[in-house]
Amino acid sequence: MVQIYWTGKAAKDLRKLPARDQEAVRSKVNSLGDFPIIGNLDFKKLTDMKNQFRLRVGNYRVLIELHGGTPVVIEILHVLRRNNSTY
Repeated sequence: MVQIYWTGKAAKDLRKLPARDQEAVRSKVNSLGDFPIIGNLDFKKLTDMKNQFRLRVGNYRVLIELHGGTPVVIEILHVLRRNNSTY
């Protein structure tokens, strides 16, 4: 079982996106509910960051912190537009 939580910052970031992009991000994040079977999602661990990952959704990056245990908790930290200083 997986629980997905959005931080206040991540929810605010999401609200600032155009409606079409909001739906794409929500859809990909909801796909994480099948964790650890994440299929063909572009989901990678961030270098030198303990338990932090990024999910690529078009031009956006969703920063995620993964907390193990039962249930697995996925915390959405930020939703950022990809540019040279995203990470």
